[in-house]
Amino acid sequence: MSVIAIKHDQIAELFLTHKEAIVDFLLRKVKCPDAAQDLSQETYLRLLGKDSLTHTDNLPGYLFRTAERLSIDFIRHHQRSGAKTQELDDELTCPLMQPEDFAILSQQCERLLQAIASLPRQCRHILLLRKIDELTYAQIAGKLGISEKTVQRQLVKAMLHCHHMLIGTQH
Repeated sequence: MSVIAIKHDQIAELFLTHKEAIVDFLLRKVKCPDAAQDLSQETYLRLLGKDSLTHTDNLPGYLFRTAERLSIDFIRHHQRSGAKTQELDDELTCPLMQPEDFAILSQQCERLLQAIASLPRQCRHILLLRKIDELTYAQIAGKLGISEKTVQRQLVKAMLHCHHMLIGTQH
């Protein structure tokens, strides 16, 4: 085996060519999409840190071996941390929010913002003063020059409107 200097653009090309396969490989090992992405980036950074490489006859193999070693270190670290010493298996899911969950949450936030925007002005103002500014009914009533009972009624109206808009029913 010879030792050759390898340029950063060669490493970048090697990584880009095999990035998807590396992420899939790491995902099978660590069972967490975010960790697999992070480890693939760490693999790339490790190779960038090398001034020269042996194994020039099989650079993709070297790339995968580096990724595998990083995944082993990752798994060992999480097993040693003692937070949860579960075995990695097909049933173990990533504790981070998954893209589909994030998309659902984003849609719900958008519907909530639309619901708030569609409220009558005073009703919207009361809702925001209570939920965002955390003012009491008495403080809101004093600020707007209305009764506490009106504040309560408008707040209930606003919350019901938002609830109906979020679950998609007409009221």
